[in-house]
Amino acid sequence: MAASRTGGAPRGSTDAWQSWALRVLAALGLLGLLQLLPVWTPLERLEYDLLSSLTAPVRPDAGVLVVGIDEPSLAALSQSPPLPRRLHARLADALSAAGAAALGVDLLLAAPQPPEDDAALARALQGRMPVVLASAEVTVQSSQVAQYRQTVPSVFTNARHGSVAVDVDDDGVLRRAPVRSDAFWRVLAQSAGRPVTPPPPDALLRHYAPEVALPYAHYTQALEPGRQLPPGALQGKLVLLGQNTPVGGVDQFTTPRRVLGGDPQSGVFLHATALINGLTGDWIVPAHPAGPALQALLAVAFVAWVTRRWSGWRASWLTMALSLLALIGAFWAYLVGVWWSALPTLAGLLLHLNVGAAGSYWRERRRREQLHSDFARYVPPAVVDALAAAGTATAAMQGERRVLTLLFSDLAGFTAASEHLPPEAVAQALNAYFSRMTRCVHQHGGTLDKFIGDAVMAFWNAPLPEPAHAARALACAEAMQADMVALRTEWLGTPFGRLLLRIGLHTGEAAVGHLGSHERFTYTAVGDAVNTAARLEGANKALGTAILLSAATRDALPEGSAERARLLWVDAVLLAGRSTGIDVYTPCDDAVLVAISLSLQAHLRAGDWAEAQQCCLQWHAHAGQHAPQWLAHTVQLRDRVQARMYGAPAKALTGAAPASEAGAPPAFGARALDKS
Repeated sequence: MAASRTGGAPRGSTDAWQSWALRVLAALGLLGLLQLLPVWTPLERLEYDLLSSLTAPVRPDAGVLVVGIDEPSLAALSQSPPLPRRLHARLADALSAAGAAALGVDLLLAAPQPPEDDAALARALQGRMPVVLASAEVTVQSSQVAQYRQTVPSVFTNARHGSVAVDVDDDGVLRRAPVRSDAFWRVLAQSAGRPVTPPPPDALLRHYAPEVALPYAHYTQALEPGRQLPPGALQGKLVLLGQNTPVGGVDQFTTPRRVLGGDPQSGVFLHATALINGLTGDWIVPAHPAGPALQALLAVAFVAWVTRRWSGWRASWLTMALSLLALIGAFWAYLVGVWWSALPTLAGLLLHLNVGAAGSYWRERRRREQLHSDFARYVPPAVVDALAAAGTATAAMQGERRVLTLLFSDLAGFTAASEHLPPEAVAQALNAYFSRMTRCVHQHGGTLDKFIGDAVMAFWNAPLPEPAHAARALACAEAMQADMVALRTEWLGTPFGRLLLRIGLHTGEAAVGHLGSHERFTYTAVGDAVNTAARLEGANKALGTAILLSAATRDALPEGSAERARLLWVDAVLLAGRSTGIDVYTPCDDAVLVAISLSLQAHLRAGDWAEAQQCCLQWHAHAGQHAPQWLAHTVQLRDRVQARMYGAPAKALTGAAPASEAGAPPAFGARALDKS
């Protein structure tokens, strides 16, 4: 059967594992290629920005205060930047008096001011409270070299200095922590004697929820803390002084909060964030790249293993579930201080889903093409499309048992007629005949099995189920006879003009599927039902009929249907190779004859020979006036009935009929037919 060419369970298992391996390799290969493309880095940064913004915790109280030179302060002082340094000196003295632990000045004091102002600030720098000034490196363009970085020196060379340099990504977003040993935040904490947790290599800033702002004071408030700030507001604080005038973009940096609409932040706030991160050990550390990559590999391999036999719905649900778990894991990891990217897992799962869907599409396309190739010879294209859509092709190809209505047709006298014509004329006539018969079969939803010489074999109810298979087969047989009339008209004047078409129909269970060898196979049906249909086609010759169908086919027609009402009972026959007889019928438009035949059948079954003989006489009389082709048949039936009436043994009449049981009416013997 077709199973021999499609393979058994081991082959199917091997194919499933091959599909699994190919999908894993393809998905991971595409993932590796994607990571080399320019789009990968922006996607990673977008993921980080979303994690940073969505998981931003409440700021811990680390004793940090920002003093901003902002618009309200500048307006109150009637000044514009840069402010006179005597005011900075006054601020330092006020902060020291209020108990601040240290002051970091995030201002580049590179240009001198009037001597009295510089002198005032120099004295303040030597006070009790530690003060750290900002230093920075700037990029300098030169005609000798493309560019180089130069440290901007402060006019206060004896003061403590910390670098305010930050590493901004090429998309303009500040994500990385200042990790230098002389970083501004680090020098400030050390000057106050505060222990810090050094940032690991490649550490990232932990940004805090904007709903709870960093402790902040206006410059003018810090100048007079006793009057404008709550008591103890500066006690033990690490104070950072910086410009906070967003207009003009001076010292403004874009942060990851931009993805949720966050505004740029002044540099002093970012140094304050780094200081809080260091004081609390709250850095974000990127995971080793191998970790997320291994997670992606395992996730893709797991989904591919579960969907070894591809199921789009199952793969989609698993992809969504594992993607959700990966996102939850990434959120949890970020909360504990590790940036564990879920992007490789998400991308790998989506690529696997697309690879699987694409593979399924191409397999389905190849399957449909194979179906068209396998079945287009037997059934119309519309049936092939329906078979592919129904998803029943595998069972149909591998073989199954179905109740079929089978049709055999044959041209009576074709061999003798073809001997008088050249081969070209015979081939032309056969082609015309087969074309009409094939069209009839397809128009009535049948499956054309094969041509056997000048015979045609077809069946209904496979590969697609057809509830009305018996009715459609009978309609096809009558349509074939109508087409045969047209063919005889075309062949008039040739030996083929006298050919008759004989058709046998039978309904029964048969094995149907792709049968044959590895080298050659065909979609066909085999079984006793097939043999019976073929024998019924041959029985037409003995009974003088053109279409002969079995009682099984008649019983498969709907009760009370027009097709069933037109069936004339012909006889009970014993076909070659069978041990029991079967009732056979033929279509007839003469309702009187149909009624007489069915009445005769009932009387014969009941052993009512007198009534049966009367029916034979009625049939004979009616046939003499309206259907002379039945005259010889009615005489043969009458003689057999009379023989039974006078007790002639059944065996003498049929050669094979069984004896009646004691007490039962004598059986009417089936008419024995040979293979011809």
